[in-house]
Amino acid sequence: MPVSLWMAAAPQEYGFYANVNPAVAHPRWSQSNERRIGENSRRPTLPFNGYADEVAALYTGMDLRANY
Repeated sequence: MPVSLWMAAAPQEYGFYANVNPAVAHPRWSQSNERRIGENSRRPTLPFNGYADEVAALYTGMDLRANY
């Protein structure tokens, strides 16, 4: 697993699969919804940041609750 910027900066808060599964909360807040840049309202966070059709197969068989 490569180390991402956020994993290096805050390893206790960000794992390799951070932002892949919005059903897994960050240790300090929910990731179930988001506010996009330039928008005032919040919207549900999509699995795989909205790229599920393109990348979900890459995660087949993985526990997306581990290493959040």
